[in-house]
Amino acid sequence: MTVELDVLISDAASSGWAEGPSKALAEGIEERIVAPLSSRLRSALGHDEAAQLARVIAWERCRELSINPPEGGVSWGYLANLVRWRLKDTLRSELLRRQRHQLLTQLPEPQSGDRPWLGRRLDLIVAELERAGLPGSTGRKLIRVAADGPPFNRAAVIQRLRRVGATGQQAEGMSWLLRGGAGRPSALARLALGQPPAEVFADEVVREWILAAAGRDLRFFGRGVGFAHRRARTLGRLRAA
Repeated sequence: MTVELDVLISDAASSGWAEGPSKALAEGIEERIVAPLSSRLRSALGHDEAAQLARVIAWERCRELSINPPEGGVSWGYLANLVRWRLKDTLRSELLRRQRHQLLTQLPEPQSGDRPWLGRRLDLIVAELERAGLPGSTGRKLIRVAADGPPFNRAAVIQRLRRVGATGQQAEGMSWLLRGGAGRPSALARLALGQPPAEVFADEVVREWILAAAGRDLRFFGRGVGFAHRRARTLGRLRAA
């Protein structure tokens, strides 16, 4: 990747973050930021988690830099430093957590040589949340907080989101959108597998997650429409009794 970062950011921003320029920027992030990540960070944070967190941080920083660039300009080295500092902060937090909970162990994530770009897919999720009534800036903030791990299990994602003021239903919905669960892949995972966005976001269960994450489904408890409706009917019968 020989194209300068400021050129890629400018092209993507001036196009309204269209797919072509956005993909070029994401590919540059993959080559210049994610691929050179140190083995120390990868082994400490987990191969997949370190790479995915680096992608999210880099992409969000590029969006911010397109609006408020520093006086000295931006470069690949500047972005790499921002990402590295954030990952080191995450690593320090993780080491402190492990010292406090020495009995907890984590299995290493399986490694994969094919790392699809995630920036555009995260923006698709933000756009769906915006259509459901959640401001885009809030959606991007929640995604950034959710990705600010490790760990990246749903319980940890929910806990981080609640700390910044998300409701229980919002945190649940966002965790399902980004992390998924046993037998239920996340919306992000389905997009990464190449499923058309229209198909993913038309899915009834994904619509539940979107509405919950946008704060519009106060009955959501992470178990589907049927469960919520049954729970509501049960509560109604108990009140009537």
